[in-house]
This record gives sequence, C-alpha cells and structure tokens, in this order.
Amino acid sequence: AKHFKLSSRLDNRAGRGGDGDDSSNGGGGDSSGSLTPTDTVSDWGGISPVGSMIAEDESVGGNTTGDQDRSMNMISYDSEILDTSSTKPHKLNLSQLTSRSDVSDPALSGNALTSEMKVDLQNKLRSILHALAARHEAVGYCQGMDYVVAHLLRVLQDTILLRVVQRSMPASTSATQEQQDKLDNLNKEKSTENTGEDWRAISSDELRARMSDINSQSAVVEEAVFNVMDTFFLTYNLQHMYWPELRCLKTCCRVFESLIEQKLPVLADHFRHYDLNVGLFALGWFQTLFLYLPSMPSTTVCHIWDIWLVERSFKIFFRVGTAILFLSQPTLLNHDDDGMMTYLNTFPDATLMRRDILIPCALQIKITNRMLVEIEKEVTMSAMNSEENCQFHP
Repeated sequence: AKHFKLSSRLDNRAGRGGDGDDSSNGGGGDSSGSLTPTDTVSDWGGISPVGSMIAEDESVGGNTTGDQDRSMNMISYDSEILDTSSTKPHKLNLSQLTSRSDVSDPALSGNALTSEMKVDLQNKLRSILHALAARHEAVGYCQGMDYVVAHLLRVLQDTILLRVVQRSMPASTSATQEQQDKLDNLNKEKSTENTGEDWRAISSDELRARMSDINSQSAVVEEAVFNVMDTFFLTYNLQHMYWPELRCLKTCCRVFESLIEQKLPVLADHFRHYDLNVGLFALGWFQTLFLYLPSMPSTTVCHIWDIWLVERSFKIFFRVGTAILFLSQPTLLNHDDDGMMTYLNTFPDATLMRRDILIPCALQIKITNRMLVEIEKEVTMSAMNSEENCQFHP
C-alpha cells in the first residue's frame, strides 16, 4: 500500500501538471473520493488495458498543499480500504496475503515504480526484445512477448542482483575478463575485509546501494532474463505461440473453444447465440500467458507458470482459461456480446483471480494431454477441410 501511495502521488502530479484542485475526478462532498485509474506497466513497455484503481481521499490533509499531501488509499477488490497511514508492521499471514495483496497487485502494474525505474526497465525491455528477435530470426518480434519479458523483469530483477551480491552468480556472463574484474573489485570494495561476510548482516541501505551499482554498471539482469526467455522458447516451445501467421496460437484458440463446448455447454450455447468468437478474448490470454488480463495478480501468474514449467505442458493454461469462464459464467450468461467482451477484457471483479480461488478450481477441471492431442487433431483436420472447400468453391 505504501508503494501504491507514493507512485500514485507522482502519477497524479505528472498527469495534472501539478494542479491539485481538479474537480473532474469526483470532488464534491463525497468522502470516499473518486476512482482514478493509475498507470500500469504500459508506461515502460508492456500494455495493460485497464490500470488498478486508487481512491483519492480528499478529506485527509484538506487543500493545504494540493497533490503533494493528498492521501491515496488503495481500494481492494473486496471493497475494503487499506489504511496506508498506519505504521504498524504487517504479519505475513497467507490468508490475508491471498485475499488482499493478491488482487491489489496486478501482474503488470507499474504503480510501485518511480519514473527512473520505469525508464530503466523500459531500456532493459527494449534490449531483451531486440536480442530475442536477433536470436530467433524466424520468429522475430511478435506482440505478446513484451508482456512475458516485462513480468520476468519485474519478478527476477532483485533476485538476480542479490545473487550477484552474494557472488553466487557472475556479474555478467558475456563480459570480458577486464570488465568482470572491475565488477568484482567494485563488489569487494563495498564489502568488508571479512571474506565470510554474511549478506544478511548488511543493512538494507547498503545492500540496495550495492545492487544499484551492479545494475548500473552491468547487463546481468538483461542477460539472465534473456536466457530465461530463450529457455522458454526452445525447451518449452513458447516460440510456436509467436510463429508467423500465428498458426499455433489460432489452433490453441480452436482447442479452447472445443473444451468450452465439452466442459461448459450452456456457456458455449450462449456464445453461439450471440455469435461470439472465442478467439476475440482467448487470443490475448494465451499469447501473453494470461498477463493480458488487467486484474490478474502477480502471485497467481507465477503459480500458473510454476505448474507449466514443472509439467512442461500447456495444459494448465487451458485449465485456467476454462476455470475463469466457469467462475464468470453467472455474469456472462446475463450479458449480450458487447457486455461479455467488456467483462472478459476488464474483469472488474478481480476476486475470482485470487490464487486460492482460481488455481484450485482450475486443477479440478479434468483436461489431459491425450484429450488435447485428440482435440488438436480434430480442429486441424476441420481447418484443412475448410481450406480445401474454399479452394474448390471460391
């Protein structure tokens, strides 16, 4: 909540040009303030359709110093206000973290980033995407890669820098010996003479200073994230999702449509009634590994990816997609095509995205690899027959 409060002040100050008396965002005597969408990771490279929502509490601090003293309270999706003024330390309670922090921390939210951090991450993102396009020339760059790389940068950057400080990984795998020696000497100068120094005994300010120096003088973060993405492409066949003409991605959408007909027949009939193409929303889900959903919590995405990496199967993504539609079915059945598309692209109620709700529901849906292979054969043969009919009957 502290990060959201700080970044929201910066965002509103920049967006309003320092004018703290903007009546367009609520105003009046409403003590709850107005809901203002904040920026997301789109400011530094990725794209998110909708930002998280911040409530501006006009009743705190009055109009003495404008935006600088304006109190920003984060609205959780269970309609409770998180108190940002309290200095009481929070205990790491799993149930509390799941119910509040998960839904208030969208995977691609940029609210906790300062302007300098955004510029730094944007430069890293650009370098990694250029390197990937050069490494995989047949694939090049495709929309959706930026989501995955952006999430990896956010999740892995501090861990990578900390490991360099611990000397459990080199500061740069591609650096020359002279550059490597320079970075090692910098790390030694920051440390004490005791070679057995425990990094846990270092103060947080000193640890952050070392990590910042390493980050500014090496490309270790870019190299590590690039290697992770390269492994995703080659070992886990993620490159097929970005192949020219998106054949694999379109096949995934057809397989997903078939799964909806099997697992959610009522919803499938509702889609057919309004002639709603599943690919209109599923394409972004699979292409970004569910990072396209604006309210998807980072912890939920990481849990989904963990299962994907362990099973080495795309099965978990089909399960999660089916679970999302299952949990959203009561709402979707009460909307027409426009209402359904609006809901499926925004998910205003992010409660169903919580890790303790979505993941167990997904794992209860029986989808096997053999089932996916059979469905893929069917949809592939159907697509080939359709192409042949188009050729004979133009």
